[in-house]
Amino acid sequence: MTDPNLLPAPLRSWAENTLGALTAARRLPSGSSPATVWHVVRGSDNARFHLKTAPSPGAFTRETFAYRHAVPALGPGNAPRLVATSARHLAMILTALPGAPLTQVRLTEAALRTVHWRAGMLVAELHQAGRPTTTARREAAALVSRLADAAPRHAETAGDRLSAEDHKFVMVLADHLCVLDRLPLGFIHGGGIEAGLRWSGTARPALQDFDRARFAPVVVDFVHLAYGLWAERPRVRTAFFDGYGRTLGAEERQALRCLTGLHAVRSLAEGLVRADQVAVDSARTVLDRLKSEVGV
Repeated sequence: MTDPNLLPAPLRSWAENTLGALTAARRLPSGSSPATVWHVVRGSDNARFHLKTAPSPGAFTRETFAYRHAVPALGPGNAPRLVATSARHLAMILTALPGAPLTQVRLTEAALRTVHWRAGMLVAELHQAGRPTTTARREAAALVSRLADAAPRHAETAGDRLSAEDHKFVMVLADHLCVLDRLPLGFIHGGGIEAGLRWSGTARPALQDFDRARFAPVVVDFVHLAYGLWAERPRVRTAFFDGYGRTLGAEERQALRCLTGLHAVRSLAEGLVRADQVAVDSARTVLDRLKSEVGV
């Protein structure tokens, strides 16, 4: 049986034809992205790269589009640089960023606020990058409706972990989401901003993993943060939006509440399928918090 941690020979051959001889190739642990990533080192100068294979043609197309048309707006050092792509292998070679994922770094409250203030500036640049085509604008506007339409399925999977009151609350969130039609659009990261942030010991974070990037209502990018970190540290949320350059409008705030609740239901359902009690408990906490906020 082939060792899944070894770089497959066809990929290594393509990478070496592009970069030159490699002296090391190490598969990285799975993160928030479903892609497979190897850390590779070029022998001639010890330069480090990531060789990334997308899980699907769609993910490959989204990420290569992002790196070519949106990510350059973030500026040098703020995101990986695309070196080469192979549609045959659904692969891309990216420059490797220094540091570690922000979620794995212990920071003081003050340092975390500073990092998120700078992250807000970075995300604002991404959201304003590029101009959507008519098709992309139509698809972006339809995304929120698709998320709302998935709510009954997730609620059914959650079964008796949702009370009748919970179920009604979730359906109200989904219905409300469908009538919010003036949400600002932009080019979003799509994969969870916090999970995509990388920190190297300076106040300036970098952003990676663009395989879910697309044009969409920008509020979608804030759901994972509202689901976790911002609920526990509201001053970090304030710092982020100070960097972002604006606060959310009234409809965006309503949309964020709805999207966070629907994300909780999805997380609850998926946690039950995986027998992940931590995910189930976190989702339950978020749902109860949202219900208390609206007086349910």
